Amino acid sequence: MSPAISNAFTHMNKTSILTIENKNLNDRENGLQIGFTIEEMTTRVEGQLRSVGLLQNFAPIIYLIAHGSSSANNPHHGAHDCGACSGRPGSVNARVMASMANHPIVRNNLQNKGITIPESTQFVGALHDTAGDEIEYYDEQFLSPENSLLHSKNCASFEKALDLNAKERSRRFASIPTSQSLKNVRKAIKDRSVSLFEPRPELGHGTNTLCIVGRREMTKRLFLDRRAFLNSYDYRTDPEGKILAGVMRPLGPVCGGINLEYYFSRVDNHKLGAGTKLPHHVMGLIGVTNSCDGDLRPGLPLQMIEVHDPVRLLIIVEHFPDVVLATIQSAPEMYEWFINEWVQIAVVHPETNVLYRFREGQFEEYSPVAAKIPIIKDFKSFIEEAQEMETNYIADATKENLPVYSLQ
Repeated sequence: MSPAISNAFTHMNKTSILTIENKNLNDRENGLQIGFTIEEMTTRVEGQLRSVGLLQNFAPIIYLIAHGSSSANNPHHGAHDCGACSGRPGSVNARVMASMANHPIVRNNLQNKGITIPESTQFVGALHDTAGDEIEYYDEQFLSPENSLLHSKNCASFEKALDLNAKERSRRFASIPTSQSLKNVRKAIKDRSVSLFEPRPELGHGTNTLCIVGRREMTKRLFLDRRAFLNSYDYRTDPEGKILAGVMRPLGPVCGGINLEYYFSRVDNHKLGAGTKLPHHVMGLIGVTNSCDGDLRPGLPLQMIEVHDPVRLLIIVEHFPDVVLATIQSAPEMYEWFINEWVQIAVVHPETNVLYRFREGQFEEYSPVAAKIPIIKDFKSFIEEAQEMETNYIADATKENLPVYSLQ
């Protein structure tokens, strides 16, 4: 680490003390209220729990994990951090939300609203550096002895997941041999995230194609190839779709907006993207110019979109088609994303598993082209076999003087 490196974990020192609760409405700074009142805390925690359908069967520890990204000498660094946090790491948000959910008065208010969180359940905030594949946890010292023991076991599971995540990500990086051991791949991932000479520290949302809104059971044990936004939602807790409206409203501007930004930058990187990032200059913290060319560039640089397929986002929702239709039509600014086909939307019927796709203002039944999905028993072997196939394919294409395309 050096001063030239933007380290996601330095956005907030984990030993710092945050003023989260507002105990006096006169406590203000620059005209803004300092901290949240109990009522504001309760509203936010209730909204979060209801939106993901977590209303019962609470685990002893619930992790709220934000994301950020470390990189060096990168004029597009903010594009890899959290968009909902104005291009910053989300560590403060995760830590504040965990503190709110642990507040005894907030818990009591939630119980009056029908959400009973066991006294033994504790929330822990954390930050995942998505470039270096590292996690930092906050306020661990407040865990009960029983939960401290569980937390240490969970940390080991997180480390294993980070190893596997680094392995999966390494397929996108030509400089990292994926066949190395997990620990070596993880170290290589970390090294490239802080390298002054690395123009591609992280590919971010490159290759994203899907947004799945539903229960975890929909995607559990399903290999989605790092191409999906996963939004937890339980239709059983929201039969009329009132919560679904709040879940769906930001999906167009956020997930669809991200996808279209990659789409247009990939279709015409010179005019709609930003060209190569190597000669970029940051201008007033609002954009970049390409060397001496004074025009602000409108999109993403070449080094972020090289592996991206220019397709519109497909949103898949687990609910009844009539409920989803009424939900997306409930707000004109939400409905225009779908009726104008800026994003695609499909529905999985929760009782029959029948697929419906949105066409010209209504949902119609859809039959998938593939009747079966291949089953992979060992991910590591699958990746190695795929790489061997690609190596052979490139060798054959080169020998025959044919164009070479990456199978990634």
